[in-house]
Amino acid sequence: MADAKPTLPAPLVEALRRVRSAGVITGAGVSAESGVPTYRGKGGLYEEDESRIEALTGTTLRSDPDRTWRAVGDLARHAAGAVPNAAHFAIAEIERKVARFVLLTQNVDGLHQAAGSRNVIDIHGSITRTRCMACGAEGELSREELEAIHAAPRCAGCGGTLRPAAVLFGEMLPVEKVARMQRELLDDPPELVLVVGTSALFPYIVEPVLVARRARRLTVEVNPEPTVLSPVVGWFLEGSAAALVPEIAREIG
Repeated sequence: MADAKPTLPAPLVEALRRVRSAGVITGAGVSAESGVPTYRGKGGLYEEDESRIEALTGTTLRSDPDRTWRAVGDLARHAAGAVPNAAHFAIAEIERKVARFVLLTQNVDGLHQAAGSRNVIDIHGSITRTRCMACGAEGELSREELEAIHAAPRCAGCGGTLRPAAVLFGEMLPVEKVARMQRELLDDPPELVLVVGTSALFPYIVEPVLVARRARRLTVEVNPEPTVLSPVVGWFLEGSAAALVPEIAREIG
């Protein structure tokens, strides 16, 4: 017998049906059912091998760029063949159903964009995009190139070392993306702030939820286990993003 579909609490369904603007915040957990390992938590890549964190720092990039790129290639190989899952498509559906929408994601896998999400603040950038550390030229690597990489690639223009256009540990967030987050999530919080699949370890993930809560907006968290945000949000839904986020999307509007 097939498992029964999860059922949202009736008061939450009623509130979702009134939503006309939405902000969604996602972490690695939203991609877990696409076969992309999470970074933190049980079975996370960083929990299994903490040396990955050191390899993915700005300090290591400057002193040993080959090591950083080997770690990036390792992440890409762990995500090889991943495609968007039901949660990614449901988030794109929410964007189509509301008048105002923003998606803030910690993920660098590009699966939200592949599922059709358009107004995306990829706060950590992307591991497929590159920037030359010498001349600043920007470029892109294919998934196949990234999965095969074992040393720092070089700039076709000047021969300088390329870096991934992603925020590494110990680096500052991009100023322009922080400004967008301020405008779209903090200055005037959407009617719904939905948090999915993040361990919420960073202040810039927690702050939009706290601001929305103070502004009496609808706040919902979807996670397989409680986080520091769970006691803060209006609704904590424990379970699979691929099962629960489509239900939320169906009820909105």
